[in-house]
Amino acid sequence: MMQKRKLPIITAIFVVLALSFLVFCFWIQPPHASKETLFVGGTIVTMDDKNPTAEAVLVRNGRIISATTEAAARALATDDVEVVDLNGQTMLPGFIEPHTHPMSAATLGAVTDVSGFTNKNRAEVIESLKAGVAEGGNNGWVVAYGWDPVMLPDLHVPTLEELDALSPDMPMVILTQMMHDAYANSLALEAAGITKDTEAPQGSEFMKDKNGELTGTVREVGAIGVLMNAIPKPPEGAYKYLLATQFPKYAQAGYTTLGAMGIVIQSDDPLGDYQAVTRMDNAPVRSVIYALPNQLPETSKPDDNSEQGGVIGVKFWMDGSPFAGGAAFQEPYENTELVKERLHLGHNHLAALNYDQDNFEALFQKYHDQGYQVAVHVQGERAVKRVLDAAETALKVNPRVDHRHRLEHGALISKEQLERAHSLGMTTSFFVDHVYFYGHALGDLVGQERVNRYMPLKTALNTGQKVSVHTDNPASPIGSLRVMRTARQRLSRTGSQPMATPEALSPEEALKAMTIDAAWQLGLEHETGSITAGKSADFVILSDNPLTTRDADLENIKITQTWLRGQPTEWRLFNQNSFKAAVNIIWNML
Repeated sequence: MMQKRKLPIITAIFVVLALSFLVFCFWIQPPHASKETLFVGGTIVTMDDKNPTAEAVLVRNGRIISATTEAAARALATDDVEVVDLNGQTMLPGFIEPHTHPMSAATLGAVTDVSGFTNKNRAEVIESLKAGVAEGGNNGWVVAYGWDPVMLPDLHVPTLEELDALSPDMPMVILTQMMHDAYANSLALEAAGITKDTEAPQGSEFMKDKNGELTGTVREVGAIGVLMNAIPKPPEGAYKYLLATQFPKYAQAGYTTLGAMGIVIQSDDPLGDYQAVTRMDNAPVRSVIYALPNQLPETSKPDDNSEQGGVIGVKFWMDGSPFAGGAAFQEPYENTELVKERLHLGHNHLAALNYDQDNFEALFQKYHDQGYQVAVHVQGERAVKRVLDAAETALKVNPRVDHRHRLEHGALISKEQLERAHSLGMTTSFFVDHVYFYGHALGDLVGQERVNRYMPLKTALNTGQKVSVHTDNPASPIGSLRVMRTARQRLSRTGSQPMATPEALSPEEALKAMTIDAAWQLGLEHETGSITAGKSADFVILSDNPLTTRDADLENIKITQTWLRGQPTEWRLFNQNSFKAAVNIIWNML
């Protein structure tokens, strides 16, 4: 009897020690700078319209004291100042990623990688899946991420029989790159309680064949959630560890501030897990949260925007991904081989919306009245219209000033809708990586006429909006300079001709979209986004000035350091195989 009672205690102690050891090994320990620092000897671009450049920046106790001439800054410095020589490099305000999913990126980094970024064709994807099965999965499940039939032309949808043959003894789930489709074998469907008679949440579907039998394809966020909830939870603390290894990747890319959109994990307290890590003293990025509606207390109010890990908004999905048939365009998808044969969409396919008008208007009104920013995933014009209608109704009932409600991604938002959004005080954040990674396929999805107005950044600016750009990581890789280049160049990675060039941003406009305008979108313009006296000392130091670098050469710029609140951050990266092995050990320990 004593032995049976001791074993769980010993196991629990081992888990705690293992986690502590891994955090010690992988978590960053940034060096501590002095309380006063003077930056000189380089190009300093402030993004402050009143003071665009500076010779020197003086920082004291994490705040910017002055951005001025070197002589004036030295006159303000004390005898204890530490001088940092930029050695001809360029210092900017830290980049801001206003729409990302750090927790999802962290957890998906520990599963089987079947993406088009690391696999060249279907044969390689299948070999990656076989390797994932051979490794034994996580807690008895094989989970893979990155299936992408648009990026890999020969990647046709797997059949249920194929999935069952690949993993006959363990449940298997494969998430597509944009996470709006998933493929599950019979064991996974059974574990989730999904049968041919199971009703899917609105706007999603458990796909069936002509005989009414499940095909294994699970479409859109609601139905995927039903499937993913069946996966056993990892040990307590695992999510925190995973997130602690993810934040340095953003810092390494030059980001100092994140807008975390929806904390989607199998935790009893997803917001608490996220906040516990982001509020650590040595966290290398600041972060604010847009929570899911079911994560917020009924009568809650938003946190202060400048609070680390503060919940400032609520996130909704009104439609899905253009690359899975879920974007609610005004006109149907094109009837091409890509659409009909590789995506398995019907003739003249039109996607459904995730909310009916009355239901969404009530939800929008609720969170608008409670003071939150409402951020809604919209790709097609019909999705945009439903959100604009709800916003207009809410504002008539409660004309809240400066609410900054957000339209996210905006693939085919029209000029008229952008003008209407501006008149309602709404703002847009664009997933411009669609152009870079999928520009070669957009014509087959929506036709050339619509390609010519895809991701209309410049049109949004011309309506008077402040816009931002984002990677939606893990939907596309973290990469600040790649995003900046795409916003300026409008070039696909496989194409020789840029697309929709009238929508290209100037170097200054693109940099604003990643600094001061993104800060404004998060309600943080008084705290960060420019090198201005009184703001937090959040900087990125680059080898060259992106404002004077040719578009084609932007990704050759080296990101050498980031500073957050006057302290330098350090990026300790890890061996991916060792990391996955460590996670698997912990995951299976209980």
